[in-house]
Amino acid sequence: MTLTVFKEVHNTWPAKNGKPAGESYDLLCMDNSNPPEHRMEEMLYYRTKEDERSKVWGKSVGTTLQVGVSKIRHGDNGGKATLLGSIIIEAKKN
Repeated sequence: MTLTVFKEVHNTWPAKNGKPAGESYDLLCMDNSNPPEHRMEEMLYYRTKEDERSKVWGKSVGTTLQVGVSKIRHGDNGGKATLLGSIIIEAKKN
């Protein structure tokens, strides 16, 4: 997918019911894949991996990323779609 980043979102949550505390670094994005008629219509979150954060976090807003999507998860981020996968091309300014 080709994604344009609009916002960086950092979340933390406490340990609860035997589950460990955690945090996430998500990028709120819009799908700019081609052809346009096949794009996702809603805003999507991309969950960055630890090794990707140093490359994109703090400098990704306004960039376009190529992401290989392996899963789409609903339930995080207020039920909005969260993409899991890997960034396959470095961030570029539009």
